Amino acid sequence: MSMKLSTLAGIVGSDGHLSKKESAIIVVNKDKEFLEKEVIPLFKELTDKKISISKSSSGYGDYKYLLRVWDKKLQIKLNKIYGIPRGKKSTIKLSSIPQREMMNFILGWIAGDGSITVDRERPKIEIWSKDVNLIRVFEKFLSNKKIDSLIFKASNNRFILRISKIDSVKKFSRYRIPHPAKARKLKCLLAPADAGFSTS
Repeated sequence: MSMKLSTLAGIVGSDGHLSKKESAIIVVNKDKEFLEKEVIPLFKELTDKKISISKSSSGYGDYKYLLRVWDKKLQIKLNKIYGIPRGKKSTIKLSSIPQREMMNFILGWIAGDGSITVDRERPKIEIWSKDVNLIRVFEKFLSNKKIDSLIFKASNNRFILRISKIDSVKKFSRYRIPHPAKARKLKCLLAPADAGFSTS
């Protein structure tokens, strides 16, 4: 149960928020498959409260889905254990999270606000956040797992933690990213390397 809570916390921390005035936990995403196959089942494991999902326009001809769950006890856990603030997010303090659950939190964060891309025909995994201290926590944890990563500052006041060395990408791929499309893409990009072809 705690591993699933850590995964959900990563998703909410990166791609959602906790309501300041209500007990609502909110996840916002454009990928309906991700919400239906990963986020909703996680919520069902952790709460018996009603799950509401609605579709809204972004104003640019695009749309997104808003998933809401009103559960005061679950909201308190996400706030107290994982440091996700109520209202507008600023910084997240992970002081209470056990190290054995950190990878689940990181995987949830990638599902919410990470990307699987290609750099010079090599697959890379990127984790985004405005909180550089959180990114440093991720970097240190991954380093202890022998997964190399580098921190970059983006132009929009966000920071990127990038895993780009092929050996480190392959090590990370042993963990399941709780996002169907991103997991499929990583598997596809790693296929040449797994078949013995160079990706360098």
